[in-house]
Amino acid sequence: MDYDGAPEIAVKKGVRDILAILWRHRARAALGVLCLLVVDGAQLAIPLVVRDVVDGLARGAATRGTIFRGAFLLLLLALFIALFRFLWRHFFFSLARRAELDLRNRILDHALTLSTRFFQRTRTGEFLALASNDVESVRQALAMGFVAGFDASVYALVAIGAMLFLDPVLALWTILPLPFLAALMAVSLKAIYDRWDAVQASFEALTEKTRESVAGMRVLRAYDRGRSDLADFERYNADVFAKTLKYVKVDAVFHPAVLLLAGFSVAILLAVGGGRVLSGRTSVGSFVAFASYLGMLTWPMIAAGWMLSLTQRAAASMDRINGLFAERDAEGEGRPVPARSGPRGGLEARGLTFTYPRAGAPALRDVRFDVPPGGSLGLVGEVGSGKSTLTQLLLRLHEPPSGTLFLDGEDVTGLDPGSLRRTIAYVPQEPFLFSDTIAENLRLAKEDATREEMEEACRLSGLHEEVAAFPDGYDTLLGERGITLSGGQKQRLCLARALLKPSSVLVLDDTLSAVDAETERRILANMAEAVRDRTLVVVSHRMSAVRDLDRILVLREGRVVQEGRHVDLMAREGYYRDMVALQELERE
Repeated sequence: MDYDGAPEIAVKKGVRDILAILWRHRARAALGVLCLLVVDGAQLAIPLVVRDVVDGLARGAATRGTIFRGAFLLLLLALFIALFRFLWRHFFFSLARRAELDLRNRILDHALTLSTRFFQRTRTGEFLALASNDVESVRQALAMGFVAGFDASVYALVAIGAMLFLDPVLALWTILPLPFLAALMAVSLKAIYDRWDAVQASFEALTEKTRESVAGMRVLRAYDRGRSDLADFERYNADVFAKTLKYVKVDAVFHPAVLLLAGFSVAILLAVGGGRVLSGRTSVGSFVAFASYLGMLTWPMIAAGWMLSLTQRAAASMDRINGLFAERDAEGEGRPVPARSGPRGGLEARGLTFTYPRAGAPALRDVRFDVPPGGSLGLVGEVGSGKSTLTQLLLRLHEPPSGTLFLDGEDVTGLDPGSLRRTIAYVPQEPFLFSDTIAENLRLAKEDATREEMEEACRLSGLHEEVAAFPDGYDTLLGERGITLSGGQKQRLCLARALLKPSSVLVLDDTLSAVDAETERRILANMAEAVRDRTLVVVSHRMSAVRDLDRILVLREGRVVQEGRHVDLMAREGYYRDMVALQELERE
């Protein structure tokens, strides 16, 4: 995905998008702001209570009653602060968590609308980074970044107002360092955005490398490449470290800079304020209250830097997330597959020619066939001849040209992809299983499947006895991508899942390549009756898998070079007869 763009524009848009999230949760945000204002008001009242008590003591007018009354007011204010601080944190933190939930859901929801082309050019690590680090940055800005900014603004304005009320001249002297803080923030704005964006891009690459290393662990061990892969990982990790360090150097400037400016303000207070107390222009109580307010200004100055860091990090992350949302390489739309009272599942290709994006030559050239409902079609040919491409076009995993591929007489490009795929049960060449139980992997095809239905599907695929022998049976938990099963078991479980799905078309893309020929023959014989009413499309490198089908297409470089039934093709010289003879010799 491409996240490039003018940073100045991106910062504004990123912040605007985060504010839009706040607006969607405005009721909760408003309650949080209200509680925050109560806390600020209570904290800003404390120096005034202290001033009255100190002035009373200085004049000798204080009594035990006035002192205890002041202490009681301070205790009451502390209770108010504790209660309403809890409430504003509850409202804003829950708001941020809800926004985090919504944002992650939106990321996956949008990803589900994108075409296969998009996923072919996008790494898995990009999605993992977006859904973890980038969303977390946005959450932190919502939870504390904007809160800190609002709180600092209110706190600073009221504190400066109180200081002006107590002693306008002293107030003007002590706030002289503040413009330097504003200048520092302005200079750092773009640097924080750019460096955090670089950190996230580097983390994205590290995430993808980690995912790839874990997924390929068995291959790395088989080739004894663990150490070299670790060296690659360390290089990615070092890049994240270096870029994070660059970001930290900018971010780390704020706190010491604020303390330095606060130190200047305190020095001015002592030099100017002390003289005004000695001259009688300011009371001791006002001086103490003034010092308290000046101390309170340290928090808004720190919060300003914190807010700047959090919001610019969030703006960079939001811009990256928007890079995904801006992707419009969506799947085509269409109408639902029409309901039919008679047999369903007729397939037809009319001069189908298809070329992958950025490919030089077509993957399929002028392919034609007509399979009636309940019929069967075999696809054989050399590697790269276009067999799997044809099955993927049937499901619109790639978009076929309009007017070339039909289901029950309906152009598939005019049908809704989801509705079309509900009509077709598909077993891909590479089996995929989720890290769940065997039963839940089967229920992917039919959510309300009973245990009896699952067992029957596994019997047809020749897997039931093996599953029944597991200690937990169908409740056996599979590892990532079904790693606890053998290659043949994974293929047969995927086949059982497809058999369980209510569909009018069954597409098997070299589904049983990991089992021996005899097991394949037995499974196909078991399936024959079960799929009698379905249209069957079988891709295989074994001729024995297609010999009993109604029609067989032999593909070479995307073209149909032979077609017919098994007996017809055996009567003619060509690829099919040669491969049958070769495979029979291999079995012997």
